[in-house]
Amino acid sequence: MAATEGRRRSDAARSGLTRDRILRAAVDSLIEDGYAATSLGAVQARAGVSRGALLHQYPNKANLLVDAVRHLSDQQMDDIVETAPDDDWLAVLWRSFATPLFGAVLELWVAARTDPELRAALLVHQRELHANIRAVVLAHLGSAPADFDQVFEMTLTYYRGLALTDILSTHRHDRLLADWRAVVNPG
Repeated sequence: MAATEGRRRSDAARSGLTRDRILRAAVDSLIEDGYAATSLGAVQARAGVSRGALLHQYPNKANLLVDAVRHLSDQQMDDIVETAPDDDWLAVLWRSFATPLFGAVLELWVAARTDPELRAALLVHQRELHANIRAVVLAHLGSAPADFDQVFEMTLTYYRGLALTDILSTHRHDRLLADWRAVVNPG
């Protein structure tokens, strides 16, 4: 019985390591090559796993890529939680947009426009991420102002737009961030 349990744990550990390799390869491919070039075959080659191992973990591209972004977002949430007490929430939130992951997420959002399967998977993930970020910001603030939800939603929208603009031009983002800070925290 003990040998069987040990083998099961070993199989689970091996499966977890394979899954991590696949997720890292998918994220790297999405960031470096974009959504269109991130095929199951490209991820398989990058991860150095067999086709069967990849398909055992992820039977389709949509679930693979959403899980890959979730994996990285979880790491980002850990960073946000660790840095939030030492910094203001606007700066912490902006740092989460000013990463290569935003480009990868943007690729997924655009692809989700015409891919119902990807859209469904991504909607679930984005709702979870939104709720988690909101909870971290609220915990950091201690007490939320009456208009918090409106300001939070506007900040997310503004930061998405600013991060999108930064893809082509970064020359004004510092000034725009300062202007937004003045709007959110007047006086």
